[in-house]
Amino acid sequence: MEEYKHTPGGRRLTKHAARRLADRPVDVDDVIDNFSQRFVQDDGAQVFVKQRRTNGYDIVIVDDEGIVTVLADVSKREIRNLVRNYGWR
Repeated sequence: MEEYKHTPGGRRLTKHAARRLADRPVDVDDVIDNFSQRFVQDDGAQVFVKQRRTNGYDIVIVDDEGIVTVLADVSKREIRNLVRNYGWR
C-alpha cells in the first residue's frame, strides 16, 4: 500500500507532488482555498490558479488520488500554453 504525505490542511499529496513541493515555495492549501481561477482538465483533474504577483501565478492540480503536481510563479503566457496543451476549460 502506497504511503501518502499530506499538506498542513490535511490534503493528500502524491509522491510526485511531494517531490515538486520540496523545491517550490507554494502554500497549496492557500491556492486551493483562495484561487483566482479554476479550470477542469480534459482528464477530469481540477486546476487551481492563484495570482502571486503581477505576472506570476501558482498552480495546483488535483485528481482523485490527491494533489498531483504544483507549479510555481508561472506567467500568463505559460498559462495560455497549459490551457491549450492540457485542455483546461
